[in-house]
Amino acid sequence: MKCSFIIIWIVFFIFSLNPCYLLAQKEEKIDPDVFFQDFEEFISIIKEIQNKYVDEVGLRTLLMNAYKGMLAGLDPYSQFIDSQNLKELKIETEGEFDGLGIEVVIKNGFLTVLTPIVDSPAFHAGVYIGDVIIKIDGKSTKNISIPEAIEMLRGKTHTKVTITVVREGESEPVDITIERAKIHLNSTRGTRIVDEEGKIGYIAVTSFQDNTIDDLDVAVKELQKQGMESLVLDLRFNPGGLLNIAVGMADKFIKKGLIVSTKGRHKSQHHEYKAHRSKTYKKFPLIILVNNGSASASEIVAGAVKDHKRGLLLGTKTFGKGSVQSLIPITNKNSALKLTTAKYYTPSGTLIDGIGIEPDIKVDLTQEEVRGLHRHLARVNAADIRTKNGKEPIETNDEKEKFVDAQLARAINILKSKSDNSETN
Repeated sequence: MKCSFIIIWIVFFIFSLNPCYLLAQKEEKIDPDVFFQDFEEFISIIKEIQNKYVDEVGLRTLLMNAYKGMLAGLDPYSQFIDSQNLKELKIETEGEFDGLGIEVVIKNGFLTVLTPIVDSPAFHAGVYIGDVIIKIDGKSTKNISIPEAIEMLRGKTHTKVTITVVREGESEPVDITIERAKIHLNSTRGTRIVDEEGKIGYIAVTSFQDNTIDDLDVAVKELQKQGMESLVLDLRFNPGGLLNIAVGMADKFIKKGLIVSTKGRHKSQHHEYKAHRSKTYKKFPLIILVNNGSASASEIVAGAVKDHKRGLLLGTKTFGKGSVQSLIPITNKNSALKLTTAKYYTPSGTLIDGIGIEPDIKVDLTQEEVRGLHRHLARVNAADIRTKNGKEPIETNDEKEKFVDAQLARAINILKSKSDNSETN
């Protein structure tokens, strides 16, 4: 009797999440008898665990774990978010949290670094794009979910965590101990004129959060006051963020037409996001720097600019994270589902997810050059912060070596040649 009651309760719970559940499953022609037998199996498993597991486990704990498992089994991005993680998700979009400053994904079944946030503890400790994390504090990450990984990696400021990574080109795993810190997501950095003769401006955007468009506007205005005639927009190592912010950024460069579309299983998940002429910057030559750390929102901007031929993409192919995660609150519970509901398509109809976007101009870097670029960007960011705080940048021995950012240098040369050609014509 109790078992039957629980089955009815779970079925009612599923219908409360989606009243059209069976209607949505018409194509599969679900047999009601099989439908209830599957739930009986689920309840039988719960019963066996509660009766025979070595420690006593409450029903709520088992159900919470079941939700997490269901979502983790769908794709690397869907997840069940409990009340604590829901608070942290909100804090992230506002640009501050405690942790390492590292974006991770499940790639080919392994916990993989998408990108470390520039100037974060992970960045300074030498964590690189593509590092495969095989252990966290000695515990294997085999079959780990993203929420579980995040829970292990985050923690209070000044506490430490050791990750064991395997990286391309190295035969032995490497242990990296990192001290957690307060992560401030400054959405722009390095704003400056990088070539006085050509009046070429440079802005790096590190994330897509609530204040990013305002920060971009301020940076562009600052460069225009300095006589900027063309711009390099750096989206390398940018893991993405909010969809509306990505659309808003693309809207700054594109006068009219489609920016991105989303398509899901149902028509309600089909959306088109279009440009508005009133929000567009005055047209100037544009090159966007991308690499395999450019994902999600970065790819939306890059794809729109490329398809509209508004500018050139330079660097290496982007990551290929082109799916839409919707935050679906759970009624009467302080929790939510972060569920993949659609995929992104560029204006030309090209799917981003799992494919990425090829640059117009490919400039590959070796692993050592990528690491040198990491160190260089950290120095630029530190100098940028000191300048904003009214302090003089500190020159280091490394800076005296005058690191050459090959991708940026190529972009500058292209923009200068375009300027020279226009003057000649």
